[in-house]
Amino acid sequence: MKRRTRTIIVILWMLAVIAGAFGYYLYNKGPVDVEGSSSIQINAKELYQKLSTDSATGLKMYAGKVLGVLGIVKSISVNQSKEQIILLKTDVETAYVNCTMEQTAVVKLDQQVVIKGICSGIGQGDPDLGIEGDVYLTRCYLKN
Repeated sequence: MKRRTRTIIVILWMLAVIAGAFGYYLYNKGPVDVEGSSSIQINAKELYQKLSTDSATGLKMYAGKVLGVLGIVKSISVNQSKEQIILLKTDVETAYVNCTMEQTAVVKLDQQVVIKGICSGIGQGDPDLGIEGDVYLTRCYLKN
């Protein structure tokens, strides 16, 4: 009985040390290096189509992942946080791939670009007003 109790205590202690080490690793891991990491290459029109027609499957494939999105610039603006926002055209007139840039990018309207960022999913939009939801990319960089 004594030997069995000692074995259980040693096993529990080892599990606690492993869990603590894993937690420490995750805590110190830091954010993803979007600019330097590899990405899934996709066209803006195709990305929007996949997320808007079957959002559950699309989110499993793209949400939280680094994407390199090829598209044509529809508009360039600045949000309240002074971050540059670039909208890429899709096949839907009122829907875009909305890219929040980490650094100001020099782009022109109707220019074809590749923007690399983390996909956070598709917005709801407002069906009553005829506004479709945008696909959102965060922490974006203009890819050369």
